[in-house]
Amino acid sequence: MSDGLHTGRTCGECTACCTVLAVVELHKPARWACDHVACSGCQTYETRPSACRDFHCLWLRGAVAGDESHRPDKLGVMFDSFFSTATNETRCIAFELWNGAFDEPAVARLLAEMAESREVQLSYRNGTWQTIGDKRNALL
Repeated sequence: MSDGLHTGRTCGECTACCTVLAVVELHKPARWACDHVACSGCQTYETRPSACRDFHCLWLRGAVAGDESHRPDKLGVMFDSFFSTATNETRCIAFELWNGAFDEPAVARLLAEMAESREVQLSYRNGTWQTIGDKRNALL
């Protein structure tokens, strides 16, 4: 699927962004599965809207260390980072894909490592949020 922005990584069968992110062009709310997603991936991948085409999670961008076991659909967490014009700051967000994913040992280690150098906002599956890490050390 995606080219991984020259990281050699691809989406493969992962559809985490298709269920977590809001897509205005499709009138799809956040945390709601897209009507176009199926077990084999996006059914309209070649003609998907620009919001979908332009999105690359941190794993796909190569900013999350590790092998394919850290791909969002396998890890249970999708990471994103973007510049917020509202706050004039870069935000790093971890979206929990299934209940309890943040508590898994591999995820907890990865979150602790990331939180050493930046603030990470955790978006829990149940809709709650928590912030970990040190905002003063934000690097992304």
